Amino acid sequence: MHHVIMNFIAQEWRALRAPALWIALACFLAAALLSAQLPHQYVIDVGYEEGVGHTDLPFLRDFNTAEQGLYGSYRWSGGNSKITLPGFGTQAALVEFHWLPIDERIVSIAPTTYQVWQNEHLLAEIPVRRSGSRQWLLVPAAADGNLRIRIVSDTFQPPQDPRWLGLPLAHITIATVSQGWVWPAVDRLAWWVGAVVLGWLTLARTLDRWAGWSLAMAIGALSLAILFDPVRWAFGAEAAFAALALTYPLAIGVQIWLRGQSWPAGIDGTLTAMVAIAFATRIGGRFYPTSMPGDIGFHTNRFHEALGGLITIVSNNRGIDFPYPPGAYFLLAPLRLLGVETPLVLQIGAALADSLSGLIIYVIARRVLPPRSALLAAGVYIFTAATYLTTWWSFDTHIITQALYLLLIWGVIRAWEDWQAGQYSREWVLGIAALSAMVFLGHFGFLLSSGALFALLIAIVWGAGWRGTAWAQRVRWPLTIAIGCGALIAIVFFYSAYLPIFLDQLERVRSGGLPAVAGRAPASRETLWRTLWQAGLIAHYGFFPLPFALGGLWLLNRWQGWQITTGLMALSFVVAIIFATLPFITQISNSPRYLMGLGWAIAIGAAAACDVLWRRGWWGRLSVLIVGLLVLLNTLWYWLTPMLWRARPPEPF
Repeated sequence: MHHVIMNFIAQEWRALRAPALWIALACFLAAALLSAQLPHQYVIDVGYEEGVGHTDLPFLRDFNTAEQGLYGSYRWSGGNSKITLPGFGTQAALVEFHWLPIDERIVSIAPTTYQVWQNEHLLAEIPVRRSGSRQWLLVPAAADGNLRIRIVSDTFQPPQDPRWLGLPLAHITIATVSQGWVWPAVDRLAWWVGAVVLGWLTLARTLDRWAGWSLAMAIGALSLAILFDPVRWAFGAEAAFAALALTYPLAIGVQIWLRGQSWPAGIDGTLTAMVAIAFATRIGGRFYPTSMPGDIGFHTNRFHEALGGLITIVSNNRGIDFPYPPGAYFLLAPLRLLGVETPLVLQIGAALADSLSGLIIYVIARRVLPPRSALLAAGVYIFTAATYLTTWWSFDTHIITQALYLLLIWGVIRAWEDWQAGQYSREWVLGIAALSAMVFLGHFGFLLSSGALFALLIAIVWGAGWRGTAWAQRVRWPLTIAIGCGALIAIVFFYSAYLPIFLDQLERVRSGGLPAVAGRAPASRETLWRTLWQAGLIAHYGFFPLPFALGGLWLLNRWQGWQITTGLMALSFVVAIIFATLPFITQISNSPRYLMGLGWAIAIGAAAACDVLWRRGWWGRLSVLIVGLLVLLNTLWYWLTPMLWRARPPEPF
């Protein structure tokens, strides 16, 4: 043990002394110094809190909720409202406030003056103009480079309104005022330097000779962020450090485990790096101040209800009541024993499930692909936009259940192979039954989509068995018993409680069709087509992996013949087509997240197609690189916009 620890320390010390790290840090600090000397202007549309543009979050704190009026969006200030621009630099600022008119009905109780403070220093007390006004103020340089302004005023409570209001603010513009040499905010730089060092230690132990190039790209991206928007860059400093502080031990643990699996040389490091990057971007995005919250509040409340004994609740999606199983919450519950707050438990659990799914994809892909192509399949799965959509919507139970679903797919493939050889029949039956029960009790959407997949598989197996096919006769009973037991456990111990709801919905379907169940007007087919095309095929996967996957599936079948892995891939496409077609028949837009469940088949099929193209010469490699770049740009868009501007991406389905 002592020898292992000393080797670990020596390896990390070599990484810390590497010239690449110090050159990168020097370039990073130079970019920060250059940015501080450049003029910057920040426009804040007060009340515009989500969407790409001049959003007011995370700049504003302790204001009232956003509102819309005749003059556009605005917020009422509170008694001590704050405007914060970290990383502004040690320079003065010219601040413009655009105040809206005050309604005649509340003029008598509204404040007549307001004060502007910088930290604990009073800058000015300014009279309020009832007709609205634009007012300018010169704010001195902050010694630490972080601009903090407070608006202090009396507050009042309008009749029949629970809020305490100050003054209606519509717009803020803050511009730098050149005063010679300017220093950046040292505390923000320190957090980012710590994040860079942790990131380098992770890259150095995983990517080896590619670590330097990866660090150069990361520093280049950070430098551009500092130059173009130093304040939003500064807001992410602590989030980046916290994310990489969690990623670093995760990478060490994953790499140690992978090295014990005797995988091909070089695979363990690259796969570990992919898992680390996937985890860091997901959890780092969630940590960024006021990033898109998604359903984290709902899941926090539901987590506490489930642990308190409220197991069966009725949820509603687009007008339709459905069961909300608590299985994923119970899997995460032990983490609460460590004293971790529930929202953090949910977010870390979901990020781990998503990023570690790349390992499962690799293992599944190795049944039909060589190591490098299987590695690409793992990358396609965790770095297309689809899984980032679920991260931003905080569909935590969906994310965890999808990881369990991948384990179930892998389990069925391995069990199938052993059943064909007459091995481990009882063990696999128990394992598949347990995994399928966990999937069915994790998320109702996966009960429908995975249930349809395995129902089709069982039907095919029994049909082939009745025709005397030997392979089908060897697997039909253990497969049916395993999946059937999992479904029986879920139905008897959970879904049976919802029988009255299901019967009522069936009666309403019989009398008025499925739109009557939702209580909504039928969705137009034009809207459904547009949603399927834009939100589904383009936003989820960047379009190109889908046709690549179909081509790759055809190639795999041509090369290797029918086998359980390619058979499950093909059936997954069949199930997806069925669920994609249903809304056009039923005219309701609800879906069981079928496109997310198809992700594993898309990843493996697309990797197979890319492998073929790559071996076709320069034009094939160029096409793969162009498609890969477009897909990554699509992912980058759906990672950055919900993080920086709270812009809602399409809801995954």
